[in-house]
Amino acid sequence: MALGLGVVVQLLPLLLFPTVLSQDGPAHVAGAWVLLNVGDDDGTGAVLAEHYRIDLTPVPNMLTTLLLAGLLPLAGPDGAERLLVAGLVLGLVGATARVVHALDRRAWWLAAAALPLAGSNLVAYGFYNFVLGVIGALLVLAVVLRRRDRWPVAAAAGLAGLLVLTWSAHLLPWAFAAGSTLTLAGVRAAAAVRGGQPVAAAVGRHALPVLLAVPPSAALTARYLATGEGPPAEGEVVPSTQRLQELVTGLRPFVTGWGDERLPALLTVVVLAVLAVAALRRARPEDPGPGPERLGLGLLLVGATAAYWLTPDRLGADFGFLAARLAWFPPLLVVLWVATRAPGPRVGAAATMVLVAAASAAAVARLPAQSAAADEVAELLALADRIPPGSTIAVLQYDRSVVWPATGSPDPLRHESSRLAVRAGGVDVGHYEAVHDYFQVRFAGPSHLRERLDTDPLLGGLERVPPAVDLAAVRGDLDAVVVLGLDRADAGVRRHDRTRAVTAELSAHYTEVATSPTGLGVLWRAGAAPGHTAGGGSAAAPTG
Repeated sequence: MALGLGVVVQLLPLLLFPTVLSQDGPAHVAGAWVLLNVGDDDGTGAVLAEHYRIDLTPVPNMLTTLLLAGLLPLAGPDGAERLLVAGLVLGLVGATARVVHALDRRAWWLAAAALPLAGSNLVAYGFYNFVLGVIGALLVLAVVLRRRDRWPVAAAAGLAGLLVLTWSAHLLPWAFAAGSTLTLAGVRAAAAVRGGQPVAAAVGRHALPVLLAVPPSAALTARYLATGEGPPAEGEVVPSTQRLQELVTGLRPFVTGWGDERLPALLTVVVLAVLAVAALRRARPEDPGPGPERLGLGLLLVGATAAYWLTPDRLGADFGFLAARLAWFPPLLVVLWVATRAPGPRVGAAATMVLVAAASAAAVARLPAQSAAADEVAELLALADRIPPGSTIAVLQYDRSVVWPATGSPDPLRHESSRLAVRAGGVDVGHYEAVHDYFQVRFAGPSHLRERLDTDPLLGGLERVPPAVDLAAVRGDLDAVVVLGLDRADAGVRRHDRTRAVTAELSAHYTEVATSPTGLGVLWRAGAAPGHTAGGGSAAAPTG
């Protein structure tokens, strides 16, 4: 009952607000929408075909796009994202329940420890592929932990398929899953040898099925890295005491920064720590528990914590948030290690209540900020019906969302330009997925609008505050510009040379046609250029 209530509380934002509130989520929805609509026999399909190219080569970071593409025809863009995020919440809890059940069926209540992750920092960022990968990794571990005595061919094939599916979501959870399966196989084989089995028999029984299941996804990884699209070997290894403090206080991975979440996060860590200490007790002779698995999970816990402590935050420009992602694995491994010697039902019931209460308190604490963000998002999206279908659109953001407290917290407005473009039936020039090789829809080069508009060689200028853009460079090809948050921006942003250049270009070559209800967003449309019409496409003239 308590666990079910905790799941409902985590799903509340999906019921209370018109759209899912995350930073990157709108861009993922736009990617799937482009995939489905590019080349359609209308103005929108034509402009999408002009500005995008599709590449369905297998890479990590594609599972979300494919799932959303399947959900879009059924539920529409907003409904598809809502269903996906609901699936992430249920998937995290369900996969955790399955893996602890593989260790001890009485320890199902430990699935409550997944609730704080369901509404945490990376979910608010919209890192849906990573979360899907974590769910896949947990299911991989459930299969491995359940197969203690024998590996039927179907089970080994299923393990290989799950590893490939996890790989298609995200590379880091795949590495965790593959490394965990190999570690557990090695520990089991070694234990069997110590128990008197011949080495060949022990390896064949415990290690060989795993060694045969890993190569398909490992081959995909090798191929992906060989293309040069994977993370480069950059970054300095610097042990950080602050990182460990963030982990043991729950700041990572639980806190989004959208409310008073620190106390619930700390309470979650305390409960897990108490359970881990309790699991140090000696096993009863009649209930020794999973011995090799306990050792293997302990080794994985130490390894995952060391990786979190030592790994650089970034490996090059395209592979970031490493520490934030790695912070998920130590608490999950603590949960699994506790399941190898779980406490009795009374302690379990008390721990479940506290974990559910902590996760629910954090979710409720985020609601006021999410409500404010929902109002901002609605303001921006209100401009969609003033943009003709088939338009090219740029949103220039001059002030972060009111719920964005500082660097390290997600900004719900940052990629809402993609949802705006979906609603208007146009091209978001700021669609961040389309500038990266590891997504399925990319801007058609070599000199696409984003490259011409963005003055940063790495194409990060459009996301700065104030944006680093050259509007004159796309004159005649950019149909609509939304200026977001300029009136409430600080004086330094308003007086910046980049801001002055944008406002001058807008005044000279665009017409202000609409303002959102409180003035947060102002829509400018280009005047008609020779050879173009007012119905949309390049340089569409303002109407109304």
